[in-house]
Amino acid sequence: MTKNNTFTRLAASVLLIASQYSFADDTCTLVANASTDEAKRYIQCLDSELERAKQVQGTWIQKRKYELGQIEDSTGNTQVLPLFKRSIINHEKYIESSCQWRYLLKLPNATTAAISYKQCEIQLTHQFTDILKMPVN
Repeated sequence: MTKNNTFTRLAASVLLIASQYSFADDTCTLVANASTDEAKRYIQCLDSELERAKQVQGTWIQKRKYELGQIEDSTGNTQVLPLFKRSIINHEKYIESSCQWRYLLKLPNATTAAISYKQCEIQLTHQFTDILKMPVN
């Protein structure tokens, strides 16, 4: 069992390090008065950036779940891990609601609204990832 836990911890650490460095310098830019095609490419770039941000966040969530599971095993405190999982679900709902009202403010321009929603989602995903990176102890 210890060998399996060590392998899991090593694999999670390697993935975490690799994901941070492989996605470091990709940024999306949109010029003023962009054409429809430029706006479409920008939205696609935002989609890619969001996917990368969610992958990094997912890695940190898995790391924290593992750590909290270890703490649960060693202390017998079974309240922390379910609370953490609930916080993840609640945060996903928060992102959706928070970005939806920003989207609605930009309507009827669907392109601007979509850009606003995606930028909001990316920013809040990065913020939550930064919180997940904070040490547990």
